[in-house]
Amino acid sequence: MTQIIDFPIASSRKSHDYDADIEAALASIPPKNREKLRFELIRTIDSYDGYFTQWSLSFPEACDETLKKQIYDLAHQEHGRKIRMLKDIMLLKAKVLVAEYHRSR
Repeated sequence: MTQIIDFPIASSRKSHDYDADIEAALASIPPKNREKLRFELIRTIDSYDGYFTQWSLSFPEACDETLKKQIYDLAHQEHGRKIRMLKDIMLLKAKVLVAEYHRSR
């Protein structure tokens, strides 16, 4: 018989403060230009539409509550992974924008 595995699996990753890292990256930019770069970051996020923030689930007809919970928990883990990926993209984009700003000066 198949063993049912409890989900979610506890993450061993330490929480990361992406906002502080983005602010640190933007700190070398004058305030007026910093706002322009923040707007560019928002445009980057918006360009991904719902890929990182929306998801849907479909359950098989002969699905009991335990299996539904496992499917939901897996989907929730995948959503968390996508959000971390989006935050990584935002941080890298901030660093690129800062480098481009300094290069153009």
